[in-house]
Amino acid sequence: MTWTILDGVGMPSEQARIPADDPAVTLGWSVFETLGYPGADLDLHLARLAHGCTATHIQPPSFETLRGEIRRVGERFAHGARIRITLTGGGHRLVRGEALDLSRRHRPVRAVRGPYCHEPFLGGAVKHGSRLPWVIALRESGVDEVLLVDDDGFFREGTTSGILAVIGGVLYTAPEDGSILASTTVTGLVAHAVELGIPVVRERIASAGPWDALYIASATRNLAPVVELDGVALPGFDPVGQKLIS
Repeated sequence: MTWTILDGVGMPSEQARIPADDPAVTLGWSVFETLGYPGADLDLHLARLAHGCTATHIQPPSFETLRGEIRRVGERFAHGARIRITLTGGGHRLVRGEALDLSRRHRPVRAVRGPYCHEPFLGGAVKHGSRLPWVIALRESGVDEVLLVDDDGFFREGTTSGILAVIGGVLYTAPEDGSILASTTVTGLVAHAVELGIPVVRERIASAGPWDALYIASATRNLAPVVELDGVALPGFDPVGQKLIS
């Protein structure tokens, strides 16, 4: 079962319609956020959504209205929901929920490396709807995630996730410099690591390793170990990762 609030009106998702000439349909002109409910830091998600609206010239709705709609959708799912907020270039607002797939949480993933390409106009910090290249890269790879590598040989981000690594007991993840999406899940994991006394370094991670463990993080996976990269087996959870999820 899925449920959507479209422009303030709730309905089963299959009944939700936006016009065929909305720029979200014709141009991919939209911004979105995906979060787990309950538990997500709405302030972080809404701040990222506001930045996306500014960058893409989409008029943002009242965020108090959005908070209420997120709650209304989320409360329809007794065991948690995956909620996606979509704002279109034509001025429509969708808040869609589906039951949270708890089996994804911390589930090991298989990944491959792929080329990172800088986006010259929007930059990497906008979560916009033009995601087709990443969708195709993931589908053609036949694995769970594609980890993007820049020309200098460093990981930047995954197509649907942030990237972390443990090296010598230290948790590494890329800085939030505007070149990649600022992952709300990574932000939460870093804060949790600091609380636990785990050293954290905000620095790009060499894609060639070595690492004690390699992880991805997203709203629906939380922290998930990469157990295979380009067909080569990796060790999975290490003591630092286990401490973070315990």
